[in-house]
Amino acid sequence: MRRTSEERRDEGMTLVELLVSMGIFSILMVITTAIMIDMMYASRENLGRVNATEEARLGLSQIDRQVRSGNVILDPALETYTDSGVDPYYSLRIYTQEGDSPKCAQWRVIDENDDGFGNLEYRYWSPNYPTDPAVSDWAVVAHNVIVPAFVAPDSNDSSTWPPFWKDPSTVTSALGSTPAQNVRITLKLLTPEMRKGSKPVSISSVVTGRNTVLGYSESSCSVIPAP
Repeated sequence: MRRTSEERRDEGMTLVELLVSMGIFSILMVITTAIMIDMMYASRENLGRVNATEEARLGLSQIDRQVRSGNVILDPALETYTDSGVDPYYSLRIYTQEGDSPKCAQWRVIDENDDGFGNLEYRYWSPNYPTDPAVSDWAVVAHNVIVPAFVAPDSNDSSTWPPFWKDPSTVTSALGSTPAQNVRITLKLLTPEMRKGSKPVSISSVVTGRNTVLGYSESSCSVIPAP
């Protein structure tokens, strides 16, 4: 006797059909989960890049204001570990009139844990130091700054640019007589939220001290408090 179509519909799925359906469903779940995980990591990395960019721009903007109001900008290549706690090109000193208040400002990128990452820090003191002994504490402006192994800077190779550098390609004939008249600031950040192997956030700018053409003595801010 033949079964009616209604009877066949009541039989349900065979074992093979069930296994095929479960296999397809499992594959779809794996794909969906992978997409969701990738989106989560991408969102986290984007947030990390945004935070890194904001920190780098904050640090750069503060340095920019001080340099533009600077009377004397000391050459980062001549900085010493004794004076800054870091190697040459990783410290920048400025005699600045930012806010109409003359002061000595010092910036540095320091890797305290020797893991290739450090902080952008800033402090200031009176131009009359040590007669006026007040010195501010180091303040962290940006975290997770990459501290690369030193190589000789090359104007044509941005990968060699240190945090602070008197880039000879930026010296103009009108302002070239003043040491460190133009200073290149390069900050590269890689936050924990960003994936390993991700390209770091990099911000580089050349800033110019307008007042350095007035011939202030380079001995200004030459007496440096212990770092």
